Amino acid sequence: MTIQSYKMKIRYLQVIVQFLIVISFFFNTFNYHVGTLVIPITGFEALVKNEYFIVGNIFIWTILIGSFYHAVVQVFLFIKPKLQDKLDDSVTAIVTIQLFFGLFIVTFLGRYLEILGIIVIALIVFGAYLRYKYKN
Repeated sequence: MTIQSYKMKIRYLQVIVQFLIVISFFFNTFNYHVGTLVIPITGFEALVKNEYFIVGNIFIWTILIGSFYHAVVQVFLFIKPKLQDKLDDSVTAIVTIQLFFGLFIVTFLGRYLEILGIIVIALIVFGAYLRYKYKN
């Protein structure tokens, strides 16, 4: 396997991870508590729910927007690979921001995470690992 094809496989894997994060927003990733009742909600519902306070909503929005941006840029780089150097810093910044906000979600909203929400955080960490380990 050549280095170029290996880098392409890593880039495809990064796109898949970002799309999995976005797709997870359609499923029950969070929950909120009404008295003793625990109600599971999707990631998109969590974006607009007041139960997470404004800070939690900002964390969740940042993860979603960062995943969209990262996936779109990676797909765009498949078409125009010459722009890799220009877009590399912005993708690295987005991955770092996603990683920090994923940590904040676990810290501040951990009580409200479903199992899928924890898997989403693991996907964010895995995406950051791919980005920093293989830096492509």
